[in-house]
Amino acid sequence: MLDLLKKIIEATANDIRRKHRSIKRLFPDFDNKTKGVEDKGGLRLVDQDDNTWKFKVHSGTKSDVWYDDFIHFKNVKPTLERMVWDKRLWIADKSRIDLRKLAKEFMNKVDIQLNCSCPADLYWGGQYIRSLGKYDANFTRREIRPPRVRNPKQYGMVCKHLDRLLKALPFYGSTMARWIKDFYGKDIAKWEQETKEKYGWVEPAKKELMRRKEEKPEGEPEEEPKKSEEEPEEPKKPKKAKHEPKRPRREKPSQAEWKPDVGEAPEEEYF
Repeated sequence: MLDLLKKIIEATANDIRRKHRSIKRLFPDFDNKTKGVEDKGGLRLVDQDDNTWKFKVHSGTKSDVWYDDFIHFKNVKPTLERMVWDKRLWIADKSRIDLRKLAKEFMNKVDIQLNCSCPADLYWGGQYIRSLGKYDANFTRREIRPPRVRNPKQYGMVCKHLDRLLKALPFYGSTMARWIKDFYGKDIAKWEQETKEKYGWVEPAKKELMRRKEEKPEGEPEEEPKKSEEEPEEPKKPKKAKHEPKRPRREKPSQAEWKPDVGEAPEEEYF
């Protein structure tokens, strides 16, 4: 019951994308507007903390104007812990969680809140719609003034800058994986160990070592490989005698040592 209630009052990135499709009833050319944001300079990630990312997003119409856009991740630790217990997000040998899979799943399933500093996000109703209880997706503060003049039927959910951010977010998978490791690495390691204990998983190296110990008792010498019966044995070479009789040593004939006379050099120096 609590999970159902939580799902009703909070919104994920996918929930916001689905709700925002209705914006074309208000602005049929909305896709062209967001394309202008990308053509003029797009967006860039400028800051992060343990639950919020800050982006600079180009105006799309004014060449020198950039707006501050925020994406705030809610309930980060409970969401990550729940995902670490998912067997499908682990690598094949079950030694650890696959951070790339975890990051992708997190971006799609985590509850988020958004905010843009542009005037349109306020006056065309984006901040008010996101502040509704069934979404609770507006970052910083709730907006209580509905857009009765500009958007009375409350189409859409975000401005063109936040729309551009949501479309670009899936391409930040590697950045998300690093962010999870940097800010929640210790928690991930603890949840990994708890998951292994629950499912009885053992690290591959330890498992292999245990298997070898079971197959070969300690202290037992390794057997030499047996030769095949069909394989002919190699003829044995005769061993050399350890002590052979010594041959008589021939003495060189003694020669008189030649010594040069005074002023005479040896013969070799002339060649």
